[in-house]
Amino acid sequence: MPSYLERLERLSTELGEEANDEHETFLKLLRRVVSVVREADNAHAPDLPEVVEKAAEIFDDAVYWAYSQDGGFDYLPSYADSSESPLLKDSHVITLPGIGEIPNEVLSIFDTLKGFLPSLLGGFNPLAGLIDPQRPKAWPDTPHPHPKTTRLSRFREGIATSVTDATPLARTIYEARCEVAAETISCPVDAAIAADASALALIGAGGWKNRDPMLTVFLLDENAPRTVKVEDDEEDKEEDEDEDDDDEDEDDEDDDDDSDDDGGARICSSDTGFRYMVLEPGLSEVAYQVAVDTPNKLALIADSHRIKTFSWGGDVAFGGWTPPRGANVHTMNSKKHDGPIAVLPGGRIVRAGKGGAAIWNLDTLETHRGGRRVGRGKFKVEDSWRDDGGGEIERSTGSAPSTTVRFAQKGLAPAGWHLHAPSGHLLSAENSHRSDKYGCYALDLEGGGKIASRFLGHGGNVNAFSTSAGDANVFLTACADGYARLYDVRHPLPVMTIDSGKVSEHCEAAALVHPDGIPTVFTGGNRSQSIKTWDIRARALVYELATGNTAVHTLIWDDRRATLYAGAECDYMDRLGRTYDYRGAHIPRWAERRPGERMAHGYAGVETDANVDGYDSAEDSDGIRCWPKRAAHDEKAFGYAYDAGDHVFRPSSSSFVPMRCLQHLDRPARHIGEEDYEDHKVYLELLKKMASIAHKADNVNAPDLPQIIERAAEIFDEAVN
Repeated sequence: MPSYLERLERLSTELGEEANDEHETFLKLLRRVVSVVREADNAHAPDLPEVVEKAAEIFDDAVYWAYSQDGGFDYLPSYADSSESPLLKDSHVITLPGIGEIPNEVLSIFDTLKGFLPSLLGGFNPLAGLIDPQRPKAWPDTPHPHPKTTRLSRFREGIATSVTDATPLARTIYEARCEVAAETISCPVDAAIAADASALALIGAGGWKNRDPMLTVFLLDENAPRTVKVEDDEEDKEEDEDEDDDDEDEDDEDDDDDSDDDGGARICSSDTGFRYMVLEPGLSEVAYQVAVDTPNKLALIADSHRIKTFSWGGDVAFGGWTPPRGANVHTMNSKKHDGPIAVLPGGRIVRAGKGGAAIWNLDTLETHRGGRRVGRGKFKVEDSWRDDGGGEIERSTGSAPSTTVRFAQKGLAPAGWHLHAPSGHLLSAENSHRSDKYGCYALDLEGGGKIASRFLGHGGNVNAFSTSAGDANVFLTACADGYARLYDVRHPLPVMTIDSGKVSEHCEAAALVHPDGIPTVFTGGNRSQSIKTWDIRARALVYELATGNTAVHTLIWDDRRATLYAGAECDYMDRLGRTYDYRGAHIPRWAERRPGERMAHGYAGVETDANVDGYDSAEDSDGIRCWPKRAAHDEKAFGYAYDAGDHVFRPSSSSFVPMRCLQHLDRPARHIGEEDYEDHKVYLELLKKMASIAHKADNVNAPDLPQIIERAAEIFDEAVN
């Protein structure tokens, strides 16, 4: 019988043959490679490391080909799942003959086609009969497992979760009994939380055309959340006045803090209860790397040239200097190492580069005490894209690395990594844009930069890692192929694959948590514009949380507070802060901020037989509020029609307190303003409304239909001329 390596060589040859460029044949060959690796792993083959290494080479070449012009894949389907390693999928799918599954977020495209297909096909519309029966139900017709379940959740039907009365926190999470708040932020990039959950560092892009680096440090231990009741207007008014008084008191306290001689940053308080610092990093470009050093209470941010640290505690000394909160403490020169950063035990900072890593010992580094620059010479700002003429760029060149480590395997260039504390290894991932590879492996820096183990089965670049104290041997990846994957560090193949993206979007972020010991995964995507909650034991998607039509970029779990933090970007906002691609909103009365509030505000419209059940027709809009044209969910998907209309930072905290969703913080479907449309777009919207009136009159066989058609024709003639 051929050896494992010989079988892999044969499969590699088959994959390289032009005759096997059909997608189904290609995927079958990948599955056969996986089968060989699984056999070798189960048999504890002595040459398993060589088998895994060879398979990794095959997968790198195969995935690279798949996304080439010859391969033609947009998203590579899962190929490493099996009966031993199941694939979890959403129980609600829409299928079309000859096409297969389609994601819900493309329904808006079919709605557009429905409008003109009948005119092309002589009144026949094939899409309506195929798609309409499969559409997601309106929120009132979906399960609501508990009276305190948030209206911003949408549950799948018929899911028996693995929680019991012995797991009260897990039950609370699985019933979505949570408070949801939103804080407007700069366009989010990434985030990191302290090991003791005392602070969270969020980096983003802001300023003119999002060219400036942004750093916000949330002081989580100092939060004082206030739950605002959503009751009648008079009570809200009184409570808002009380809150305004509280805010004034807090502002006074903050002003007192700012008047200290320590030069500390201003600590802001938001209506959501956050206390945070918005800091100017002083870097020359948008930063894409962030980390936190919990013992030293430092937030780390890095662009492609330098790493900077900022103090959030104000009570840790460095070389005899105790920097105030928000102070820039260190600057490190990392221009030869522009990859991910991490904090190692013993006060060490590590950053990856191509072929090696640089390490800095904080105890030996020069500081910015007294406002002095760090490093020799001055940093050059001429090539910066920042729009402030370099005035906000701190000019230190930075401290050189204390030491460097060469990777044992030539050519490694990690694009992302995450410290696996139990083993001390760095879970690392290549990026095809940097190295033409898609590898995922555990890197042992202490052991000479060797690859301790490889993890196979990804069909794209790994975007993020997540680990949980609930299981030291398991970690989670979020991948650009749309899947999240659970791995056991002792095995090379995934133990479970989670189809978050439905072969239509990247899985940008994922979080692995263990409330009451129940393994749970949260995933976030860009096009699906929601956060999905997966029960690993039940092997099912339980529900999704609304994100206000924003794309999720980062997910962080706070185990102390049972809170999930999400950084989400509004895809309908340009780099100048203007929103676009909105239409008139069609809000059911039950999806208002307060159900029934529309009548109180005087824009309810006329009651007809078509909307007495609490729904608006697809053509009606109040003319005041708007909704994204390309939103993944319509206004009936959740119990509250919420559109953020901005980049947001969203904590969702599970608790046993009475459920009062902080909807006053979440903007309802936004009011149309001048920033939403240019003049020609407003013009087109008015023409569409005229067409809608004529269409509606035709549908109900209005007695004055001839006059309506005649008048509409006159309007259209004038408009075209």
